[in-house]
Amino acid sequence: MRDRRVASALLVTLVALVLAVAAAGCGARGDGPPPIRSGAACARCGMSIEDLKFAATRRVETKWRAYDSIECLIGDRARLEGGPAWLTDYESKTLLPEAAAWVLHGDFPSPMGGGLAAFADRATAESLAVATHGAVARLADVAATWSAP
Repeated sequence: MRDRRVASALLVTLVALVLAVAAAGCGARGDGPPPIRSGAACARCGMSIEDLKFAATRRVETKWRAYDSIECLIGDRARLEGGPAWLTDYESKTLLPEAAAWVLHGDFPSPMGGGLAAFADRATAESLAVATHGAVARLADVAATWSAP
């Protein structure tokens, strides 16, 4: 009888744990953005977002706006107030909050031709900056000196 009670208690605990994990997985994403969809239109220039390693997003009022490039994000940010930006890490294609991203401005092709890409790792960005005759800074610093296309 005791073994049966222990087994029942373990089963109830296991079911509760599975339900808690499932609820956490199905719940709201918190403050983070939804994934950027390949093929979606850029909120600023209307171009199709094809190369996700350059994409960015941010919340304006109640909607997330997706951009094909950091250049478009900066241009839109100058005219629309909104929340912090999320930039796609060039290497992993995962979204990073702007405070965690290093932006490289170098001589390489990007969707809008400005040569901007974001990196989670500063050392990686710095090594590419050497190869592309570029510089690495935080988004706010790049935006302060950027002349958006």
